[in-house]
Amino acid sequence: MDNSMNMEQAQAEEMREAQAAGVVNMADKKAEKEQSQNYTHTFKKPVEIEGKQYKTMTFYFERLTGDDIEAIEAELQDQNKYVLSPEISSVFQSMLAARAAGVASDEIRRLPVGDYMRIKNKARDFLVNAGY
Repeated sequence: MDNSMNMEQAQAEEMREAQAAGVVNMADKKAEKEQSQNYTHTFKKPVEIEGKQYKTMTFYFERLTGDDIEAIEAELQDQNKYVLSPEISSVFQSMLAARAAGVASDEIRRLPVGDYMRIKNKARDFLVNAGY
């Protein structure tokens, strides 16, 4: 709740500054967007996931926590799968993407290969940028 209040306060301050100056710096907005680790994927064709049609899906990587990483590791261990380097493991990356989107990991693996690769590569980029 603190983050949303801080975000609202920042947005309100930006609005006051823009109204006072009559200018909005779109370069700053673009830089903020580029810094986000979240990713919205547009499917080549709409897909059905868990009984619902999707044209796009957002992966909220920035919301993930250490608990999510450990849960993925535990799930893989339960399946007798061990990943030494998550940043090069397609299985780990697809599970991470699924958690970021709030869907079952097998749903990501069922996607057409073009969509699957772009999504799992965004998960890899997130891991690398996070210092994994």
